[in-house]
Amino acid sequence: MGVFNEKRSLNLRVWHWLNSIAIIGLIFTCIFRSTWFNKNDNALIIQNKLSEFGLSLTNENAVVIAKLLRSEMWNWHYIFGFILVFLIIFRLFAFLSRSETGILTKIKESKNIHQKGAKIMHLLFYIVTFLVCLTGVLLYFRDDLNLAKSFVGFMKDMHKQSFFFYLFFIATHLFGVIVAETTTDKGLISEMFNGGK
Repeated sequence: MGVFNEKRSLNLRVWHWLNSIAIIGLIFTCIFRSTWFNKNDNALIIQNKLSEFGLSLTNENAVVIAKLLRSEMWNWHYIFGFILVFLIIFRLFAFLSRSETGILTKIKESKNIHQKGAKIMHLLFYIVTFLVCLTGVLLYFRDDLNLAKSFVGFMKDMHKQSFFFYLFFIATHLFGVIVAETTTDKGLISEMFNGGK
Protein backbone atom coordinates (compact mmCIF):
# COMPACT_ATOMS: atom_id res chain seq x y z
CA MET A 1 0.00 0.00 0.00
CA GLY A 2 1.32 3.45 -0.94
CA VAL A 3 1.41 6.64 1.09
CA PHE A 4 -1.72 8.11 -0.51
CA ASN A 5 -3.91 4.99 -0.54
CA GLU A 6 -6.58 5.18 2.14
CA LYS A 7 -10.29 4.67 2.55
CA ARG A 8 -12.18 7.73 1.33
CA SER A 9 -15.66 8.58 2.58
CA LEU A 10 -18.54 9.09 0.18
CA ASN A 11 -18.85 12.68 1.46
CA LEU A 12 -15.23 13.39 0.55
CA ARG A 13 -15.51 11.80 -2.88
CA VAL A 14 -18.72 13.64 -3.80
CA TRP A 15 -17.23 16.88 -2.44
CA HIS A 16 -14.03 16.35 -4.46
CA TRP A 17 -15.81 15.86 -7.79
CA LEU A 18 -18.39 18.63 -7.25
CA ASN A 19 -15.54 20.93 -6.22
CA SER A 20 -13.62 20.01 -9.39
CA ILE A 21 -16.64 20.78 -11.57
CA ALA A 22 -17.25 24.13 -9.82
CA ILE A 23 -13.63 25.27 -10.12
CA ILE A 24 -13.29 24.17 -13.74
CA GLY A 25 -16.57 25.98 -14.50
CA LEU A 26 -15.25 29.13 -12.82
CA ILE A 27 -11.96 28.93 -14.73
CA PHE A 28 -13.69 28.50 -18.08
CA THR A 29 -16.10 31.38 -17.49
CA CYS A 30 -13.07 33.58 -16.64
CA ILE A 31 -11.31 32.46 -19.82
CA PHE A 32 -14.43 33.08 -21.93
CA ARG A 33 -14.92 36.50 -20.33
CA SER A 34 -11.43 37.64 -21.25
CA THR A 35 -11.36 36.08 -24.73
CA TRP A 36 -14.52 35.44 -26.80
CA PHE A 37 -16.73 37.56 -24.55
CA ASN A 38 -14.26 40.41 -23.98
CA LYS A 39 -16.46 43.52 -23.75
CA ASN A 40 -14.02 45.84 -25.54
CA ASP A 41 -13.29 43.46 -28.43
CA ASN A 42 -16.98 42.69 -28.91
CA ALA A 43 -17.90 46.38 -28.66
CA LEU A 44 -15.50 47.09 -31.52
CA ILE A 45 -17.00 44.26 -33.59
CA ILE A 46 -20.50 45.66 -32.96
CA GLN A 47 -19.42 49.19 -33.95
CA ASN A 48 -17.68 47.97 -37.12
CA LYS A 49 -20.64 45.86 -38.20
CA LEU A 50 -23.11 48.69 -37.61
CA SER A 51 -20.92 51.07 -39.60
CA GLU A 52 -21.19 48.67 -42.57
CA PHE A 53 -24.96 49.25 -42.38
CA GLY A 54 -24.48 52.99 -42.19
CA LEU A 55 -25.24 53.16 -38.48
CA SER A 56 -23.09 54.49 -35.69
CA LEU A 57 -22.90 53.70 -32.00
CA THR A 58 -20.78 55.27 -29.27
CA ASN A 59 -18.15 53.10 -27.65
CA GLU A 60 -19.99 53.30 -24.30
CA ASN A 61 -23.24 52.00 -25.83
CA ALA A 62 -21.39 49.30 -27.75
CA VAL A 63 -19.81 48.14 -24.46
CA VAL A 64 -23.29 47.98 -22.89
CA ILE A 65 -24.47 45.69 -25.71
CA ALA A 66 -21.29 43.60 -25.47
CA LYS A 67 -21.92 43.12 -21.74
CA LEU A 68 -25.47 41.97 -22.51
CA LEU A 69 -24.09 39.34 -24.89
CA ARG A 70 -21.99 37.81 -22.12
CA SER A 71 -24.44 38.23 -19.23
CA GLU A 72 -25.95 34.73 -19.53
CA MET A 73 -22.48 33.17 -19.61
CA TRP A 74 -21.44 35.30 -16.63
CA ASN A 75 -24.49 34.06 -14.70
CA TRP A 76 -22.87 30.62 -14.84
CA HIS A 77 -19.85 32.11 -13.07
CA TYR A 78 -22.15 33.14 -10.22
CA ILE A 79 -23.81 29.70 -10.13
CA PHE A 80 -20.46 27.88 -10.00
CA GLY A 81 -19.28 30.43 -7.43
CA PHE A 82 -22.16 29.84 -5.05
CA ILE A 83 -21.75 26.08 -5.46
CA LEU A 84 -18.10 26.54 -4.42
CA VAL A 85 -19.18 28.65 -1.41
CA PHE A 86 -21.52 25.87 -0.29
CA LEU A 87 -18.81 23.23 -0.80
CA ILE A 88 -16.14 25.11 1.18
CA ILE A 89 -18.60 25.71 4.03
CA PHE A 90 -19.46 21.99 3.99
CA ARG A 91 -15.73 21.07 4.08
CA LEU A 92 -14.93 23.52 6.88
CA PHE A 93 -17.86 22.10 8.85
CA ALA A 94 -16.45 18.58 8.31
CA PHE A 95 -13.08 19.71 9.71
CA LEU A 96 -14.61 21.62 12.64
CA SER A 97 -17.00 18.79 13.56
CA ARG A 98 -14.04 16.39 13.32
CA SER A 99 -15.89 14.08 10.93
CA GLU A 100 -12.81 14.59 8.69
CA THR A 101 -9.22 14.73 9.96
CA GLY A 102 -7.95 18.30 10.02
CA ILE A 103 -5.47 19.32 7.36
CA LEU A 104 -2.82 20.38 9.91
CA THR A 105 -3.03 16.93 11.51
CA LYS A 106 -2.64 15.36 8.07
CA ILE A 107 0.49 17.46 7.44
CA LYS A 108 2.03 16.39 10.78
CA GLU A 109 1.22 12.71 10.10
CA SER A 110 2.70 12.77 6.57
CA LYS A 111 4.98 9.82 5.90
CA ASN A 112 7.37 11.46 3.41
CA ILE A 113 8.20 14.75 1.68
CA HIS A 114 5.88 14.02 -1.29
CA GLN A 115 2.91 13.43 0.98
CA LYS A 116 3.78 16.46 3.14
CA GLY A 117 4.06 18.65 0.01
CA ALA A 118 0.68 17.42 -1.23
CA LYS A 119 -0.96 18.16 2.13
CA ILE A 120 0.59 21.65 2.26
CA MET A 121 -0.75 22.32 -1.27
CA HIS A 122 -4.18 21.24 -0.05
CA LEU A 123 -3.90 23.65 2.90
CA LEU A 124 -3.07 26.46 0.45
CA PHE A 125 -6.02 25.32 -1.66
CA TYR A 126 -8.40 25.70 1.30
CA ILE A 127 -7.01 29.12 2.22
CA VAL A 128 -7.21 30.46 -1.35
CA THR A 129 -10.66 28.94 -1.89
CA PHE A 130 -11.93 30.51 1.33
CA LEU A 131 -10.60 33.92 0.20
CA VAL A 132 -12.05 33.44 -3.30
CA CYS A 133 -15.45 32.62 -1.84
CA LEU A 134 -15.32 35.53 0.60
CA THR A 135 -14.28 38.07 -2.05
CA GLY A 136 -16.73 36.60 -4.57
CA VAL A 137 -19.69 36.93 -2.20
CA LEU A 138 -18.65 40.47 -1.22
CA LEU A 139 -18.30 41.43 -4.89
CA TYR A 140 -21.66 39.90 -5.77
CA PHE A 141 -23.39 41.88 -3.00
CA ARG A 142 -21.19 45.00 -3.24
CA ASP A 143 -24.08 47.33 -4.10
CA ASP A 144 -26.27 45.98 -1.30
CA LEU A 145 -23.38 46.29 1.15
CA ASN A 146 -22.48 49.78 -0.13
CA LEU A 147 -18.77 48.89 -0.24
CA ALA A 148 -16.18 51.58 -0.98
CA LYS A 149 -14.94 51.65 -4.58
CA SER A 150 -11.28 51.28 -3.52
CA PHE A 151 -12.13 48.20 -1.43
CA VAL A 152 -14.08 46.70 -4.34
CA GLY A 153 -11.06 47.25 -6.60
CA PHE A 154 -8.77 45.53 -4.09
CA MET A 155 -11.15 42.56 -3.81
CA LYS A 156 -11.46 42.27 -7.61
CA ASP A 157 -7.66 42.12 -7.93
CA MET A 158 -7.39 39.48 -5.20
CA HIS A 159 -10.27 37.49 -6.73
CA LYS A 160 -8.71 37.56 -10.21
CA GLN A 161 -5.26 36.49 -8.98
CA SER A 162 -6.73 33.23 -7.66
CA PHE A 163 -7.11 32.14 -11.30
CA PHE A 164 -3.34 31.60 -11.52
CA PHE A 165 -3.22 29.68 -8.24
CA TYR A 166 -5.93 27.29 -9.48
CA LEU A 167 -4.10 26.71 -12.77
CA PHE A 168 -0.93 25.90 -10.79
CA PHE A 169 -2.84 23.73 -8.28
CA ILE A 170 -4.63 21.72 -10.98
CA ALA A 171 -1.38 21.13 -12.90
CA THR A 172 0.56 20.02 -9.80
CA HIS A 173 -2.38 17.98 -8.50
CA LEU A 174 -2.74 16.07 -11.78
CA PHE A 175 1.03 15.59 -12.04
CA GLY A 176 1.24 14.33 -8.45
CA VAL A 177 -1.70 11.96 -8.87
CA ILE A 178 -0.23 10.52 -12.09
CA VAL A 179 3.20 10.05 -10.46
CA ALA A 180 1.64 8.37 -7.40
CA GLU A 181 -0.68 6.20 -9.52
CA THR A 182 2.17 4.97 -11.73
CA THR A 183 4.69 4.39 -8.92
CA THR A 184 3.78 3.78 -5.27
CA ASP A 185 -0.01 4.16 -5.15
CA LYS A 186 -1.63 2.07 -7.86
CA GLY A 187 -5.42 2.36 -7.66
CA LEU A 188 -5.31 5.89 -6.23
CA ILE A 189 -7.51 7.32 -9.00
CA SER A 190 -10.13 4.58 -8.70
CA GLU A 191 -10.28 5.21 -4.93
CA MET A 192 -11.71 8.67 -5.64
CA PHE A 193 -14.61 6.87 -7.32
CA ASN A 194 -15.11 3.71 -5.26
CA GLY A 195 -13.80 4.83 -1.86
CA GLY A 196 -10.86 2.43 -1.51
CA LYS A 197 -10.44 -0.65 0.66
